[in-house]
Amino acid sequence: MKLLDSNVGFRIAASAVLLLSTVTYAAEKDSSSTDPCAAIAGKTTASFQEAKACLDHFPFNKDFADQTIDTVRKVTNNLYVFNEIAAAPPSVEGLEVVPVNISYGLDIIQNQKWKSDREFQDAVALLLDKVQDAHLVYSPFCYRQFIFWQPIQLNSLIRNQRTVVNVAYVKDDIWPDAKKSWVGCEVTHIDDREALDMIVDYAVNNNGESKDVNTCFNNIVNTKSYFHGWDDGADDLGYHRFLPAQEVHSYTMRCPKKGTEPGDEDYDEPFTVKVPWIAEVPRGFSDASSYWDSYCQSAYSTSSLARRNAAWTSEITDELKRMHEGQAFDLSPNNNGVGGSDGRYVEFVELDHNVGVIDIQSFSIATQDRDAFVKNFTEGLQQFEKHGVEKIILDLSQNGGGDACAGEFIINSFFESTPDYLSDLKYSKFLERVIDKAYAQKSTKWYDYRAEGYASDSDQWFKDTVTYKRGKQQVKFSQPITLSCDSWNAGVKPYKNSKWKASDIMILSDGRCGSTCAIVASRLHLSHKVPAMGFGGIRGNSMQFASFPGGESERLSGFLMDLQSLGLQDDPDAPEPFPERADMGWTFREVYRPMDKKDIGNEEYLLEYSVNNADCRMYFNDDNADNVKELWRQAAQLMLNDECPLQE
Repeated sequence: MKLLDSNVGFRIAASAVLLLSTVTYAAEKDSSSTDPCAAIAGKTTASFQEAKACLDHFPFNKDFADQTIDTVRKVTNNLYVFNEIAAAPPSVEGLEVVPVNISYGLDIIQNQKWKSDREFQDAVALLLDKVQDAHLVYSPFCYRQFIFWQPIQLNSLIRNQRTVVNVAYVKDDIWPDAKKSWVGCEVTHIDDREALDMIVDYAVNNNGESKDVNTCFNNIVNTKSYFHGWDDGADDLGYHRFLPAQEVHSYTMRCPKKGTEPGDEDYDEPFTVKVPWIAEVPRGFSDASSYWDSYCQSAYSTSSLARRNAAWTSEITDELKRMHEGQAFDLSPNNNGVGGSDGRYVEFVELDHNVGVIDIQSFSIATQDRDAFVKNFTEGLQQFEKHGVEKIILDLSQNGGGDACAGEFIINSFFESTPDYLSDLKYSKFLERVIDKAYAQKSTKWYDYRAEGYASDSDQWFKDTVTYKRGKQQVKFSQPITLSCDSWNAGVKPYKNSKWKASDIMILSDGRCGSTCAIVASRLHLSHKVPAMGFGGIRGNSMQFASFPGGESERLSGFLMDLQSLGLQDDPDAPEPFPERADMGWTFREVYRPMDKKDIGNEEYLLEYSVNNADCRMYFNDDNADNVKELWRQAAQLMLNDECPLQE
């Protein structure tokens, strides 16, 4: 989940950036008149104030706060590969990066007196968000169950050579005062600021999704039909899982006169509407006590407040597994992706003029779906070849990544195998014990790494450390490694491409191609010379085609299950489960862009802190903003006209 600070309007107070231990929460069985959660239980929606009262009902507890910060600190200090460079990042033209000293920020939060548990939890989440690494995230599920909507949903279009903020659709299902006639109206001001300036400012300063401002801009003004279910928290202007900072926003609009189209720019008189945040209410509670039990109570804190000498219960394992598998939310937004039931990973679409689109929506291939994914992808390429498809658009938009070996399979389906990008792990004595045990047992993901010059059954590559400069510190790292996909590739026969060369393929991306997706896109572009087209963003500046390509990430829920299987859950340096139901993610493997081996370790070559600009650009307009197939058609025409050559 992502929490954002904002300069205007959509703001969490800036003091929370600089700056919640309950024993367990035991609510009295109050009536709905005194229990704010009981007052809205069973309702479909609630007002901002009603939802806030419920969320802020749970008191700050110093013991739980200290335990939470201890776990976050252990992860960031011992396991987060960018911890040191985040405090003093390099200045890179084209990236918006601010220094964040995580340890110092945690100190400030720990010493603050918080009014509620929610305020504390949000402060921790916001601190990590400021690093602008979408892998680094703290998710307090207790306070992410409501979905907050602005009934006016916006996008940004190019209309008559001018960038406009446009009403994409309205949610009159949650706010009856929203009028469908507003769709297509231009929003000129938000909270008395020029709308475009306000949104650009928000994207530049207050979106933790990416270090590229265009990606952040696309993230906060998404189009309804181009949504693959990337439910990250969320960072857009009209949809949050966290409590918004203010109750109401004002929108000044001008709408096309009756009988005219938006492009005619013949408007009625402008008008201003006050639009409240509306909360969609989760269903699994009847009062504050049951809300806490359903969404907040941790099996870990129930088991013992002094875990080190307590048995690891099956309840703790089950809870970690549910969180790791994404079973943490009562509500989820509608998924408006173009794919059907077979399209949650990839969809093949044939256009006119012998152009095909491969819409790769996710690399997070479930183990039970792997064979079907390989079969469907191979058969899709075979059908393209059979039907005479000459050009292929790889749409990687809104792809949050997933399994690196799935990405390797796709690359190998088009091109002969190429060496993986060099990568390494940050050294700590604790992680040495983890990897040592993994190699001894030949189990968990920590056994899947190999290093040139080292036996495949040896973990000496991790112990033979080298020291590199990261920010202002000298940090120990492992030898360069690659990820072994031997187990993933067992029995897999990728399609052998003899038809399409690099110039016949084009990457299409709105920048929200992250993690594994970003590495796949970068390898296709840098190693195989596949051109990339970006779309959307802020007109007039360069745009990256991928975001947060830092490397490989882990979540605490999965890591703790690995520790349990290795018998290391009680290691004194191991992070403990959170005392409230929460999860955390971080990057543990850093990846370098192509370079001479002599440059290994140079932070200037880290993919996370590199710029990979698209070769060409297109924008949303009134025709394609709510019609992804029209967007593909327009991209195909540019490709056929050779208007997106590789810029070397």
